[in-house]
Amino acid sequence: MRLQSSGFRTWHRWLGLFVGIQMVLWVISGSYMVFIKLPFIHGVHLTQEADIPLNKTVQLNRLEEIIARYPTAHDVQFVHRYIGGSYHEFAQVHEAGNKFLLKLNDLSVVELNTDDISGLAERYYKKGVPNIAKVELLTTEAPSELNPAHLPIWRVDFDDFADTTLYLHRNTGEMTVRRHDFWRGFDFMWMLHIMDYEERTNITTWWLRAFIIATFGFIFTGVILVIQTLRSSKRKPL
Repeated sequence: MRLQSSGFRTWHRWLGLFVGIQMVLWVISGSYMVFIKLPFIHGVHLTQEADIPLNKTVQLNRLEEIIARYPTAHDVQFVHRYIGGSYHEFAQVHEAGNKFLLKLNDLSVVELNTDDISGLAERYYKKGVPNIAKVELLTTEAPSELNPAHLPIWRVDFDDFADTTLYLHRNTGEMTVRRHDFWRGFDFMWMLHIMDYEERTNITTWWLRAFIIATFGFIFTGVILVIQTLRSSKRKPL
């Protein structure tokens, strides 16, 4: 009986350690996700609208020609966007899985370069003076903080308190994704919370299942130890 009790006690201690560590991680990660509000995590406070209102004389007469040239387009918008060192009016055409800008004078496709993206990023940035550290076009490999479905995309890194990164659409320069250190911290806490240490999207991982099994094992061995303790106390002479 003592040998059997010792075995259950050993299992109970090791299972308790495993379960206890994960419980602590859940408390820490859950607290972070509760106290840090989602709008802040999403970086809404970091950016602002960069386009300005259209002129009253915008060339709406080009709309029919644009539709005739791009019959598969499902949406055409006129925008007043900072490209080429100043604000110009463009037609933004949306096709299936693609969108791009057209110059209104000749309807040629706009090709954005590093200077264009830097100028746009400075106007999107809202937190003081925009100090851009790096601009690059990502085409083949996405960082862990970005869904690969967004590729290709422009990445703009800022040298600020939260290491802000803005991701701009390759062809239109539109704000697509915001990232900063508090978001990255949230992403890390989410990983710890759901126990998916790779993709950080699966809430039915084997790690989580192992934790559930370990929890039941912890409860089972604890119940056995309680029963054994009660039985042994009854057998003791008064």
